[in-house]
Amino acid sequence: MKEVVSVAIGNKSFTLETDAYSLLKDYLDAFRTRSSAGIQSDETMEDIEERIAEILSSKTSSVRNVVNIYMIEEIISRLGMPDGTAYTRGGQASQNAGQNYANPNYANQAYNNPPYQNSPQRKFYRDVDSRSIGGVCSGLGYYLNFDPTVLKVIFVVLFLIGGGGLLLYVILWIVAPAAQTPVQKCEMRGWPLTAENIEKFTRKH
Repeated sequence: MKEVVSVAIGNKSFTLETDAYSLLKDYLDAFRTRSSAGIQSDETMEDIEERIAEILSSKTSSVRNVVNIYMIEEIISRLGMPDGTAYTRGGQASQNAGQNYANPNYANQAYNNPPYQNSPQRKFYRDVDSRSIGGVCSGLGYYLNFDPTVLKVIFVVLFLIGGGGLLLYVILWIVAPAAQTPVQKCEMRGWPLTAENIEKFTRKH
């Protein structure tokens, strides 16, 4: 039985096998070194760790709660590096990288959890970066894949013919959260939650 270590990732506690912990630590160190976020590097690292914690939470349970190296390799392969390249450990790919899905024992080694879906469904947020007033139309445009300018016209017309446009806008403003974090901005656009995409928004802060 492998040795394990308890660590905090994204403010959540996990139990990792020692080789899994070593790989994750090396990945995060390499990520920080290659990150071009400058003074925002700490914020970027927090976002990445929270993303990793979210994925691990979906893969562990009270019964099978030990994280192994195959789970970490899968997460790393999906997140990648901040410049869009794949992570290589010490200049070489990990010995198990690219073999996991072909390995008939992978399902058991990864605790029979299905591969994590990295491309989220679009979520409705207010787009605070491109807002004219509250960012409702821009956010709704992303969610519906529709021109936000046309949506603004529709709201104005509804307002002029009876005031319903203003009421609807206010309701949507209250209901929809603002896309503040890089992860939320990716979700608003329906972008894959990779390290490269997350850092794009971190550098804009």
